[in-house]
Amino acid sequence: MKVKMVCTRDQETKIVDLPMSEEDLLKIRATVLDRDSIGYIAGADVKCYDETDNEIENIFEFNKSLQ
Repeated sequence: MKVKMVCTRDQETKIVDLPMSEEDLLKIRATVLDRDSIGYIAGADVKCYDETDNEIENIFEFNKSLQ
């Protein structure tokens, strides 16, 4: 399933195919968030949406349910 990850600060977007390993998902989420720089300081978040643009509350639980 394709999932869109969007950073609330700068709208950077990545499309990922789930399911995937939790470690890979965490790395992708961190790159969208710019976790090592401004994203951490600004308190930005990543919103996730499914193929029909419904928001996914917890991407990690959703990923597990697909495995």
